[in-house]
Amino acid sequence: MKISYLNATIEDCNLLTETALTSKRHWGYSEELIAIWTDQLTIIDLNFDNGELVKCFANEKYIGFFELRDKGPYVCLEHFWLLPEFINKGYGRVITAEIKRRAKDKGYKYLEVYAEPNANLFYEKMGGECVKQILTSVPGRMMKIYHLPVIEEGWINLDTAGLVIVKDHKLLLAYSNNKNAWYLPGGKIDSGEDSKTALIREIEEELSLKLDPSRVNFLHHITAPAYGEKLNIMMQQDCYSYDLGEDVIEPTNEIGAVKYFSLEEYRREEIQVPGVLMVYEVLRKI
Repeated sequence: MKISYLNATIEDCNLLTETALTSKRHWGYSEELIAIWTDQLTIIDLNFDNGELVKCFANEKYIGFFELRDKGPYVCLEHFWLLPEFINKGYGRVITAEIKRRAKDKGYKYLEVYAEPNANLFYEKMGGECVKQILTSVPGRMMKIYHLPVIEEGWINLDTAGLVIVKDHKLLLAYSNNKNAWYLPGGKIDSGEDSKTALIREIEEELSLKLDPSRVNFLHHITAPAYGEKLNIMMQQDCYSYDLGEDVIEPTNEIGAVKYFSLEEYRREEIQVPGVLMVYEVLRKI
């Protein structure tokens, strides 16, 4: 199977839009739904300002396109559409491998995909890990968001526990001297430990704070690529809320500082850890 690639230009907007709409119709959606999604599937000048659009050819015949959009440490697969006659024929697997190669060569750590629901199984076969689901513009319809490693090895889970302390609507974060980034306090779960026990141990080691177990309450489970680890390490983190009260925090040598951040303040940091951003999202919904 010989597949070649050519960067699209603004002159290709109509071709790419028609490809997306035709591919979407392949899944049997009503024209009423297609009308709702048309704006999202229309390729305009702005797509070229924000991303890289690439046309795909099989034996020199056009078969579809994809769009990659820079999101800092990762790249979003904004569009990936094949003409119906090329769906479920193995082309998607080959093109995804090329997408991963391009992302890795440009220094991205992983791919993010907002998946067409009929493509969920495909992205799971490609090594995708579902990190969350969101509501779509169609009431009651959910969309899965996948993270894909940029290498062909699948994700390896790293089990951790994190401490969530909020004061004046700001989240407490600890600065890791090893990774030069602000993190949720906590750390790895050792063999034989449960996540709550691991958290209590890690917080005493990091912040010289002995947590009161009766005040440690499970909040949420976070799945996110592990910042500062190998390219295919996926963090699985149990997050616990804690009322600090009058307790005092004294960072140890491995922690450079502790500080409360609003989401807006954290967004201004040069390095933003994926798992921390997910915690902010959880807190926003509470």
